[in-house]
Amino acid sequence: MRKHLRAEWGMTLRAVLLLAGGVFTLGCGGGSGGGGGTPPPPAAPVISSINGATAPSTAAGQPIEINGSSFQAGGASVIFTQGSITATVTPSAGGTDSSIVATVPSGSSSSQFTLPGSVTVTVQNSGGTSDGKTLAVSPAPTFNINTVAWTITTPLPFPLTGLRAEAVPVSDTLAYIIVTGGFNGATNTTTVYSNTLNSDGTVGPNWAIIPASQLPAALAHHGMVEADASNSPVPTGSSFVYVIGGQQFSSEFPGGNSTVFMAQVNATTGAVGSWTQLPNSLPETLVGPTVALYNGWIYVVGGLRSDGSPSPNVYSAQVNSDGSLGVWATSANPYPHGVSFATAFGFGGNLFVLDGDSASAANPNEQGNNLGTDSVYYTRVIKGVVGPWTLNPTATLESRKKHVTWSVFGQLINGEGTYGGAPGTLELEWSSVNSANTLNIWTSVVNQVGANVYNAAAVVSPILSSAGSPRFLLLGGQKFVSSGFGLLTNQVYYNNAP
Repeated sequence: MRKHLRAEWGMTLRAVLLLAGGVFTLGCGGGSGGGGGTPPPPAAPVISSINGATAPSTAAGQPIEINGSSFQAGGASVIFTQGSITATVTPSAGGTDSSIVATVPSGSSSSQFTLPGSVTVTVQNSGGTSDGKTLAVSPAPTFNINTVAWTITTPLPFPLTGLRAEAVPVSDTLAYIIVTGGFNGATNTTTVYSNTLNSDGTVGPNWAIIPASQLPAALAHHGMVEADASNSPVPTGSSFVYVIGGQQFSSEFPGGNSTVFMAQVNATTGAVGSWTQLPNSLPETLVGPTVALYNGWIYVVGGLRSDGSPSPNVYSAQVNSDGSLGVWATSANPYPHGVSFATAFGFGGNLFVLDGDSASAANPNEQGNNLGTDSVYYTRVIKGVVGPWTLNPTATLESRKKHVTWSVFGQLINGEGTYGGAPGTLELEWSSVNSANTLNIWTSVVNQVGANVYNAAAVVSPILSSAGSPRFLLLGGQKFVSSGFGLLTNQVYYNNAP
């Protein structure tokens, strides 16, 4: 159970394309007009993947997305089996013949699964029962965001803003954190750092810099995601990181490029391999795009165009088994307005996009005088197809941009960035996904970080603490001031409780 833990920065929901087909049956015994034959029986369901992953994992009580064919979504049941224990679940509303979402039970009404452990997942309907797929399941988490307490760990070697970071899971007790690019106060950088992630939330004492791992071009304010066997169809033991769009030259306002770079991460050492520029670039240049990897697909929402206007376009590309990406598809359902420097996460078959800047902008390192938005939109995403966008019933407490969002177990913390009020007045707020798959009312988090930064990077460690709680990390950025250009920092914060 690793990559259902996710943090996103100013780093999209799949709708379904239904193909209508007809079956023509000639009646036995002749006759030209009646269709007197017996219709064929419904096909048995087939599961192709769970969460679009080679080795899917999750926690009890969390939703999974099952992809395949002949599900008859309205009449299907999802069966979870471990030994002699069987639990049957009705899929969530909104499923299709090729994709359904179901919540993972902790056992049957009379017996509990042994967790952590593996269960076999099958789909059953009038056509029969599918083949089984293995799902790794951990115990249902018990976690209270308001018990989080924050402190600092090993700082970055240099102050950076507009940097991006991702966690790379290796095992339940080992993971790495990779940091790419950023603006150092004079220029955008090519630097790539790596370090270990510990179960107590700290990082190792030294950030490794490997010359062969440096980015092919200087970048800041880009998108970054990580693919492994728990969230994508890549081989078990493989991990890939992707750097998407961003600003190449800090002297260009806002500048931007459309390139996508990929590198493989060594699971033994955490070293990042040489970077490859993928042949499929974004359809447009973007600075500050919102990027999320969800169930084997990468979604890109908005970003600043080269003229400084925010794009409303939404793009998606599939992660292939060799780590390469498919062609970027432009969604027929753009975001409701142009947006940049928002955040996004996927959960329960939906893609949620939070806050961001709807105005034109120039220098992405400036705090800016206009506020971000307080809106949250969500959409259904199925295998790269993005549905219509819906405004969440509750807005965030602050209108944020250049902020961070940590998402874990259906709970999320939205914070930092630039917003109304004095620095630190409402640094963090939290919400959760409810049974209707929308977000609940937002509430201020009791224990604030005290960082007060914007353009920072955020990571959720894939390693849980000994108490089964997630660890959040906040890296770099610029100190939030009343206006103008915030001071760069190299501080790295993490939660040391619970």
